[in-house]
Amino acid sequence: MDESRTFAQAVQARLATDILSGQLAPGIRLRLQGLCDRYQVSMSPLREALAGLAGRGLVIQEGQRGFRVAPASADDLRDVTETRVRIETTALRLSIERGTDAWEAQVLAAQHRLSRSPRSDKLLIDEAWEELHRGYHMALIAACGLPRLLGFCTMLHDHFDRYRRLAVLRSSRHPVIRSSHAAIVKAALAKDLALAEKLLAAHIRETTAQFALLLGTEGLAQLSASPD
Repeated sequence: MDESRTFAQAVQARLATDILSGQLAPGIRLRLQGLCDRYQVSMSPLREALAGLAGRGLVIQEGQRGFRVAPASADDLRDVTETRVRIETTALRLSIERGTDAWEAQVLAAQHRLSRSPRSDKLLIDEAWEELHRGYHMALIAACGLPRLLGFCTMLHDHFDRYRRLAVLRSSRHPVIRSSHAAIVKAALAKDLALAEKLLAAHIRETTAQFALLLGTEGLAQLSASPD
């Protein structure tokens, strides 16, 4: 991989972090010269980075008008939630059907690490917990055998996790969600496909309900705005 491509990927990672953390607000126009100054990068790798983010759905390219951070809204949150439910439960079913002993050990280890590292009350955005939580969900579906499906699940997690961060930052508190991680694992390892899918779908939808509660009606309406 050449140096310019590596640099563009590094810039893309920094931009993605700022979008997912809410530092670059939903809907805001991305002014290229300002981004060059902010990230100390030239125009070529910046454009490559933005094109990559557009492919992930985190940035919208508006023809000749440039780029904008992907908007956020109540309708989009419902879209992300229901798409994630359908795609991730499919991946879970395949993973359970195809999972080996090594996969089961991986799932148990991921759940154990997450249970031993609760989210810190001192941090609104606890990056260590975020990484463990993402690792748990991806471990569950890791044996599905379809790399493109896994890639799509990763993209959906990006969008879903952005809403969690936006909700937490707006309300200054964490969502209160019943812990169902262990129950999902128990059903998955017991090869109870229907129960595992049901529990995972309920977990995702309950989390979304908490996002909406933390954001409130006014907050959800404001997410729909497209500031310049």
